Amino acid sequence: MSRQHIIDAANRVALEGKQPSVALIKSHLTQPAGLRDIIETLKTWQFDPHAKVAEKLQATVNAATETEPTAALIATAIAAVREEFAPLHQEVAELKAEVTALKKALLTQ
Repeated sequence: MSRQHIIDAANRVALEGKQPSVALIKSHLTQPAGLRDIIETLKTWQFDPHAKVAEKLQATVNAATETEPTAALIATAIAAVREEFAPLHQEVAELKAEVTALKKALLTQ
């Protein structure tokens, strides 16, 4: 089993200026890995500042931004959320009106 993806994750963490830990490495993994493998790899890991990790990461970021810009993704997500929550906003408004009417009815009794 290759542990290169764990080493790559540790290098990414180090390139961010942080000290690699099991939790940080786990959060940067691109594929699943067992806790034991992460710990064993971290014990023997040596930072390679010339690793091609930075190049791979930059290529991934460039590819993602070329296919669909971040602003467009955000706008699409916001529109989807607004569309999903519109009926809920209407329902809340109706319930508020009903509560107000019930309060008035109780006060007039």
